[in-house]
Amino acid sequence: MIRVPQLIRTQCRRSFQRSIASVPQLLSRSRTGKAAPPPRKYAQKSKPLYKPPPEDVVDPRRKKITADDVPDYFAENADNWVFAFRDRLIDRLVRFGIPKKLTQPLLKAYTDALEDGVVFSDLNYGEEQLERLAYDVSTGSLRPMDQHYTKILFEWANHPQGQAALAKIVPLEVVSRMQALFRAADLSHNSWEYALTRRSRPRKFIMHVGPTNSGKTHNALRALAAAKRGIYAGPLRLLAYEIYDRLNKGQIVPLGMDPEPEDEPDSQSNIDLGEAAVTGQSVIVTKSGNPKYARPCNMVTGEEQKIVSDNASLLSCTVEMTPHLDTWDVAVIDEIQLIADKNRGGAWTSAVLGINAAEVHLCGEESAIPVIEAIIRDLGDTLEIHRYERLTPLVVAEESLGGDLSQIQKGDCAVAFSRTGIFGMKSRIEEENKMRCALAYGRLPPEIRAEQAALFNDPKSDYDVLVGSDAIGMGLNLKIKRVIFEAVAKFDGGRSRVMSSSQIKQIAGRAGRFGMHGDDTPGGVVTTLHAGDLEIVRKALAAPYEPIRYARISMGLPDFLRVVRALPPGFSQMTVADVFLYVSKLHPRMEYHAVNELETCFKFIDQFIDCLTLENRLLAQNAPCPWRDDNAVRGAQAIMELHREHFRVSLEGALQRAAILKHINNALLMMEDDSFECDSKKIVATLGKLETAHKVIVLYLWYSYRFSVAFPDQAMAFELRRLTELAMDWCLEVLHQMRINAPNPAVAARKSVLERRSTTGDEIATKRENPRHEKLLNVDGIWNNIVVR
Repeated sequence: MIRVPQLIRTQCRRSFQRSIASVPQLLSRSRTGKAAPPPRKYAQKSKPLYKPPPEDVVDPRRKKITADDVPDYFAENADNWVFAFRDRLIDRLVRFGIPKKLTQPLLKAYTDALEDGVVFSDLNYGEEQLERLAYDVSTGSLRPMDQHYTKILFEWANHPQGQAALAKIVPLEVVSRMQALFRAADLSHNSWEYALTRRSRPRKFIMHVGPTNSGKTHNALRALAAAKRGIYAGPLRLLAYEIYDRLNKGQIVPLGMDPEPEDEPDSQSNIDLGEAAVTGQSVIVTKSGNPKYARPCNMVTGEEQKIVSDNASLLSCTVEMTPHLDTWDVAVIDEIQLIADKNRGGAWTSAVLGINAAEVHLCGEESAIPVIEAIIRDLGDTLEIHRYERLTPLVVAEESLGGDLSQIQKGDCAVAFSRTGIFGMKSRIEEENKMRCALAYGRLPPEIRAEQAALFNDPKSDYDVLVGSDAIGMGLNLKIKRVIFEAVAKFDGGRSRVMSSSQIKQIAGRAGRFGMHGDDTPGGVVTTLHAGDLEIVRKALAAPYEPIRYARISMGLPDFLRVVRALPPGFSQMTVADVFLYVSKLHPRMEYHAVNELETCFKFIDQFIDCLTLENRLLAQNAPCPWRDDNAVRGAQAIMELHREHFRVSLEGALQRAAILKHINNALLMMEDDSFECDSKKIVATLGKLETAHKVIVLYLWYSYRFSVAFPDQAMAFELRRLTELAMDWCLEVLHQMRINAPNPAVAARKSVLERRSTTGDEIATKRENPRHEKLLNVDGIWNNIVVR
């Protein structure tokens, strides 16, 4: 006898096999008959009949569904979900504590209930949750499909009706374990974890939104300067330092006070004060400062702290360091659109939810308004929105450069998205145009980027052009006349993707600052190197801001501890992350951060679970290590190995073990050597090694503020960080000296760098003649406490 329901399933699976990512094909499949459902023998084959495509594959033919379609969609595709993800799904459930032999009957009961419409009837989702499910599965990506099916399974198991149905199939103990994991990972009301803030008075949120150079930050900073107790939380250490420095010097005019007639505006600020402030039409940040504006302010970032007074009433910090147990009158959270950043966005969400201030100023792009409105509505706080516009136009050029870099002009900024592309552009521009290029890209330390930006801005310097990455879009004061995109696609770790309109706007908006190399003509121009990209940029700038749909949330310590206690013994860090991805119920306007990019980090932590407490495992996960840089990961591993072996970690020992110290010493020896024969490839390679070394030193500093006994060499780390930056600056200068055919590029570069850094005399060369200074050892030898003083 032919069993018709089984035949239907087989045909559907074959159709699914041909195009797993095609949502239209999935939706066209017939409903499975339920008269006499045969037993599903999922375990007959150990592997799927095909290799499933990557989970982030997007089908361009995808069909959007509505909230009303969601129950039918999940019913119609239940079998296909199990079939497509079977191996990974079963492995995941086993790691969550479900015996492997029970996974098949559990999934059978669940898919049957989905196809009968029982699950969605029991859970009775509201309209907002259904819209979220419809949006996510309509993207055509397979990852949300897998995540939501698994999330719904655990939530249904926690529902009385779901518990009763599943307990008929699997032991109640298994259902109870699923319930415990669901409750531990439930983040749908995570705002109540900030109990002090929830018990305090309602907060007043004020959003300042607008494009780059619109002055969206100046009113917030003036309110901060006038506050009895206030806090600034920003995206970068350099911005936190600038606020700290200017508040202590009295350079920010407080709200309610008028500047003195003699006060001059400081146009060198990295803060978006607007063109009126830059040109002196309004004075917000002054050059010299005024004692009556001065306020004691401390600074706290992940890798550096500056405490001017234990009783200082103002604090400037990076957003990750925002305290939630203090009470403030005014808080300023800068670049609020980064609440959607897949890696760091959780820090902004935590700040919005947890900062205990009567008045909270949020500065950033208009795209953040919808998600902030949704969050604040649920919190019961109030929100008012102030919009700002640029005073000068930003226009797209009629034509691209047609691939001709000889058309680059003084004051231009060429943007590329890879280190190789940036150095290639720099070399070609300097060769064809005989103009010197400053550099600003992500792997350069912030101090070097700021220094390069200052040289580009200085009309008296010979730096005519800036070549950079999207790092120019934030935290740098840049007097750019024209932005030129070398490309409009960027590699995101998986593949090259065209940038969003918001990303293009952020970078393009840097064009059009006053005072460009003595030219006070307002307005900015945007163009592309290649003709095919120009229309993409034109459409991006004309398009309205794409609203941010989800605020990102990250793993907090209370959440982490609850989950690990609900998991079986021997869990890995990746398993904990998978619980948050595949079990956690979230607020409809929130999304978990990009755990899939931290796989290297999780493997690293699992190597050291014998010497890390649960709290320290989470701390190591949040450490500032570039996990895509294998050499930096070796440095992190060396630090942790020494911690396991000796508890106290010597900076010298860690750098030696990671084979990083020799690169620093090698660069310093080259810098010291008057007869060094320069080679551009060697210099660029050395610069890359120094970039990695700098990351590892910063990582050590980060640990030293959290474990001062175990990481005692903080002062040495600060000095070595300075020396590494000095060597990096020298490498960049050598490339220029080689281009202009200086007789001895190494010596000329050393002299230029030391003069630029306000040092007296030839600091490096005198080391050999001064007996008070220790000599550098061989690059393979042991580094003394002082390399160069």
